[in-house]
Amino acid sequence: MQPDNDNACEPIVVVGAACLDVKCRLRGEVLASTSNSADVRISVGGCARNVAENLARLGYPTTLVTVVCDDDFGQAIVQQTARAGVNTDHVIRVCDHHSPAYVALLSPEGQLITGVDDTEAVAALTPAVITSHRALFQRAPMVVMDANVPVESAKTLLDICAAADVPVALDPVAYAPALRYRPFIGSFSLVTPNAIEAEALTGIHVTDVAQAILAARRLTAEGVEIAIVTLAEQGLVYATSSSSGHIPAINVEIVDPTGAGDALTATVVYALLHDIPIDEAVRLGVSAATLTLESPDTVRQDLTLEILYAQLVI
Repeated sequence: MQPDNDNACEPIVVVGAACLDVKCRLRGEVLASTSNSADVRISVGGCARNVAENLARLGYPTTLVTVVCDDDFGQAIVQQTARAGVNTDHVIRVCDHHSPAYVALLSPEGQLITGVDDTEAVAALTPAVITSHRALFQRAPMVVMDANVPVESAKTLLDICAAADVPVALDPVAYAPALRYRPFIGSFSLVTPNAIEAEALTGIHVTDVAQAILAARRLTAEGVEIAIVTLAEQGLVYATSSSSGHIPAINVEIVDPTGAGDALTATVVYALLHDIPIDEAVRLGVSAATLTLESPDTVRQDLTLEILYAQLVI
């Protein structure tokens, strides 16, 4: 999965959703059919955008290809992303739909009860739009995309990258988007599902480490170079064609789980592109996810390689 030497200094390109996140952490048990007291935070999010910001904060040049409406929310998304160091020159503005949004309902302990999203605007990333960015993808050391991207557009992107020998990583996002990608999952070099997304991609019900390793190995058997299945408090498992392993979670009080998986994906990508072995790369990913769990922000604002190594899981 190493980049071509000619592409090593070029930016990573990340493609997918950029959202406004509304995160509601309940102060007590849910009482149905009425309002419930909660701590509500609003921030910039979106799977692809989160991955891009994490990469930029780690110091890797990163370009984001996404869609927002030219409204106040869209402007805030672009401005905050650019301030983090991400190249936003290729963000598409549309006016026939509002900017994407995500709402998370969290338990008093910080666990996700349910999430809802509206990423319909991402449909504007058509195959024609992907093709118009061909040169950008061809120069990249790696392309990272999330499963919000329309399937036909993803196939176009994969064809462009395959012809240029550019690896493509997939963050599956959620069960329904991941399920759409199951027929051609082997086209991706790196895939980072959680347990329910792994089930969508493999048909294997994942509740424990053994089942997760089975799912990861199924993904590598289908052509994925590196498969990582995250298991929340059970840590993660990873598999390649020749090895597999389990990394435990770091015990931490959860402030907000939003964006933790995106931090892991970004950090693993960063590590692999710096020739860091996979077993160390996934440990760095666990550190990034843990730091994000401890933060009220969707992306940890003080993320650096130094603080990742400071709490690297053994």
